[in-house]
Amino acid sequence: MIRIAWMLLGVVLAFPANAAPLEASRALVRSLAERGRAEATLRYAVASAPGAASRSVYATLALEPPDRARLDVRGTGEKITLRSDGGEWLQPSMKQLVKLRPRHAVAALQWWRVLLGDGAGVRERRLAQGGYRLVTTAGHADSADVWLDTRGLPARLELPDGTGGRAVYRLAGWRFSRARGESAFHLATPAGFVPVDMP
Repeated sequence: MIRIAWMLLGVVLAFPANAAPLEASRALVRSLAERGRAEATLRYAVASAPGAASRSVYATLALEPPDRARLDVRGTGEKITLRSDGGEWLQPSMKQLVKLRPRHAVAALQWWRVLLGDGAGVRERRLAQGGYRLVTTAGHADSADVWLDTRGLPARLELPDGTGGRAVYRLAGWRFSRARGESAFHLATPAGFVPVDMP
């Protein structure tokens, strides 16, 4: 779950740094600058038992400048927050709140700083059907394919899944509102849960 959040947030987060963002993130950057907060419904497939069809998982993704992201998973109750100072991962099935340090968010932070600021260190190539291939060589070569909806917002992401295949994530229902601030991206340890520091 945390790997999914890192990969997604790294590609989707779009905070400009005095320069034009990449085409794949231009509309998201503009809307975040105007309103302050973005939310979308995320859908992705996870493997089921051997021989069974995969099942879809739904979550709400929330983003706020300059470095805040949150993923709330429906059904499981899992919640993940990421910030430059770390974050939290609430795991109801294990009754624990895992505390994340800044180094745990390195993958996501690398993508959003390099990719979606001024585009330095990233090559962007237009694909068919309104898609873009983004390739970064910062640290090590990595890539993501992003397809945009009719408003120019990310609708589908394809990323390496770590096993030689591609993982597909779908985003829909983008909505923008006033930022809620830092407190909306911190999770407290609920009663009956155990706080755990991620090694």
